[in-house]
Amino acid sequence: MKKIIAAILSMMMVISFASCGKKQGQAGATAAGTAAGTAADGKTSATSKPNPAEKYVKHKVEKITIPGYADEDGEIVEEEVIEFHMPEISIKSSYTESINKEVTKDISDCRAELVKQGTTEYGGSEYIAYLYNEQILSVVFIVLGPNDTDFYHVYNIDVKTGEKVDNARIAQIAGVSSIRQTAMEALQTYYNRSENYKIENYKVVKEAGDVSDEEAQEIERSFGEKYLNDNMLVGLTDEGQMFFISELETESGSFYNMFDQKGTDLSTDDNPARVGYIYEDAGEDDGEDGGDE
Repeated sequence: MKKIIAAILSMMMVISFASCGKKQGQAGATAAGTAAGTAADGKTSATSKPNPAEKYVKHKVEKITIPGYADEDGEIVEEEVIEFHMPEISIKSSYTESINKEVTKDISDCRAELVKQGTTEYGGSEYIAYLYNEQILSVVFIVLGPNDTDFYHVYNIDVKTGEKVDNARIAQIAGVSSIRQTAMEALQTYYNRSENYKIENYKVVKEAGDVSDEEAQEIERSFGEKYLNDNMLVGLTDEGQMFFISELETESGSFYNMFDQKGTDLSTDDNPARVGYIYEDAGEDDGEDGGDE
């Protein structure tokens, strides 16, 4: 269902994270590193440049085999190997130690649930990592669970001290005076890059009746303070751009997406700072839904 929603939205408008089973969000809590120029399967391309974040993040992969089973129609589903791509922060501090333990627990919990349910339809993990100016390591860890839900965790770390960096400092470095206002402007740009929506002053502009009242209301709800606020999930890209992880409303449900302050979609599989692509691994019908920091 998740990928179905994402696929539908992608066709409509180019829009694309602590344990399995519940949906939640909180600011400043996720970590992982990745390789810029790292392929979707986590392997670095010979023609790509390494991601600076790799200096502080070790890429780990765990595989789990889901036994075959008979589905509700009696058809035999063959066993499947699911990959979990995860980051291990090499900076030494109590905070980074807690991050590494949390990532390990998330994977363990998700693995146990997958085995319990015997599902091969969903499961896996990936991460995105940025290093800004040898100052801030921002890691986004994404777990895809068997309950059709994604969980986003965001960890911002001072590489010199190993301590957590709060949203206020992230905003200061990015030159952002209001996280909410900047997020609203970025989301509006994000939507307007599609051919199906036009948004002005955070309201849907209807043209030729191609957007229903219900759809317009759902889109406009995504700009609300419930989703875009000073405590939302944020971090810094390598270039010092603030990025946001926000829940977007649709007629079919909601899903989480990641975009920077210029409105650029960072959730795509061609993001060079991404390691492991869970939706590709999980199957053509998977999507995005759920979140947490």
